[in-house]
Amino acid sequence: MKLKEEKELQAITVEYEKALQLFHKKSFGKAGEAFKKITETYKDSEFYSILEIQARAKVYQSMAGAQTHPKTVKLESAQDYVWEGVYQLNAGEIDKALEFFAQAEKDNYRDAFLYFLMAAAYLKKEDTANTLRYVGKCLKKDEHYKVIVYNEPDFEPLLQDQDFLNLVE
Repeated sequence: MKLKEEKELQAITVEYEKALQLFHKKSFGKAGEAFKKITETYKDSEFYSILEIQARAKVYQSMAGAQTHPKTVKLESAQDYVWEGVYQLNAGEIDKALEFFAQAEKDNYRDAFLYFLMAAAYLKKEDTANTLRYVGKCLKKDEHYKVIVYNEPDFEPLLQDQDFLNLVE
C-alpha cells in the first residue's frame, strides 16, 4: 500500500469505529451524522479500500436515519392488519400482535391462517384455553391445518394436552 492510502485508511477506520460505537449505543442521530461525515469526506477517494468503507458508512447512515425518522405504515385492509400482526408476533410483541389479529377478525377476515396465528400468539402468552379455542376455529375453517398445527414446533408444549390431541388427531 502506498503511504497516502495507509494514512487515509487509518483515518477512515478510526472515524468508522467511532460511528459504529455510537450506532451500537443506539445514539442514532449522532451516528447518522458521523456516517454522513465519512461518506462526504471520502466520496472522492482514489482508493478502493477507502471507497469500500465509505459505502458501508452510507448503508449505516441510511439505517441510522431510519431509526431517527421511522416510516409509518397505514393499515387499510384486514390483510394489512394480519401482516402487521405477524410482524409484531415475530418481534415478540404478543399483545400488539393480538390487537392487530383481533382487528383483522373484526374486519371480517376469518381465515384459518389468522386463527392459526392467534393460537400461536396465545400459546406464547401461555393461555392454553384461548390457544385451544383458536386451534379449533382454525380447524373448522380448514381441516388440513391439523397436520400443520400438530407438526408446528411452537405447539410442542401441548402434545401432552389431551384436549389439544383431540383437536389435531
